[in-house]
Amino acid sequence: MVTDMSGVSAETGERIKTIASYLGIYVIWGSTYLAISISIRTLPIFFSSAVRFLTAGSILIIYSLARKVDRPSKANLIIAVKSGFISFFISYGLLMWAEQILPSSVAALIVSIEPAWFVLFDWIFFRGPRPNLKIAAGQVIGFAGCAVLMFGGGIPDSLREVSEGRYVVSAIAVILSGFAWVYGVLLSSKSGDSHKDSAMASGLQMFFGGIFFILASAARWEFADVGGGTAESWIATLYLIIFGSIVAYSGYVYLLRREPASRVTTHTFVNPVVAVALGWAIAGEEITGYTLLSAALVVVSVIIIIYSGASGAKH
Repeated sequence: MVTDMSGVSAETGERIKTIASYLGIYVIWGSTYLAISISIRTLPIFFSSAVRFLTAGSILIIYSLARKVDRPSKANLIIAVKSGFISFFISYGLLMWAEQILPSSVAALIVSIEPAWFVLFDWIFFRGPRPNLKIAAGQVIGFAGCAVLMFGGGIPDSLREVSEGRYVVSAIAVILSGFAWVYGVLLSSKSGDSHKDSAMASGLQMFFGGIFFILASAARWEFADVGGGTAESWIATLYLIIFGSIVAYSGYVYLLRREPASRVTTHTFVNPVVAVALGWAIAGEEITGYTLLSAALVVVSVIIIIYSGASGAKH
């Protein structure tokens, strides 16, 4: 039996890393929706995103270069710009805008249907396998779950002062956010031009996404409002940088290299459960019967779709 300097066997060390990585993608990624809502309470949404992705992207790029990976080629940079614009600027921009209205738990439930978009977009835009009847059934159930949240009368009492139209528009923005994320991820993975090192590829995408956010922030003159950011919002942003964009992502990559993809992607239906629980316990978000029904439908949908071959995540 091989042991390291601490006396822990290599097998035990791998098991510990695996468990810790699962906890990371289950709990940390589930908590990022609440962290986003706290971050944008007092910080401008584009500025907050710019800080998050420029910082996290720079750290991943520096880390990759320190490991002596190949420097990015022109093709690597071009695909990173495209993916950064679609998967980060468009997708996260819509999500953060929507969370100004929607509770984090509701946003997480809508986002969790993304495996359906992966299957559908892969088939329509990238000549992937045609969805089978099981996947189609999962998609219908998932859409029903989203419909319950959007049109089923399940608007929390705390949002009664917000018009139903604004609530629905915000929910649609989260769905469009999922479209952008999935298309950008598939574009990056299917093109063959992404950097071979996953940390470098992700870092480049985050970095360029952050550049688009800082440009948008400057165009809206958000810098004038940065001084109003509370310590709570800055701490939430720091949490998103360190844990949401670096720690949990590293665990995700580690798991994908060692575990079956169908097992790794179980985080997709655990995340909304964590988000609902944290939103209720920490932020005082209401859990209605409609929320629970929607959660049940979405979880069933994602389980069906994941075990039919779909995957994907955004945090």
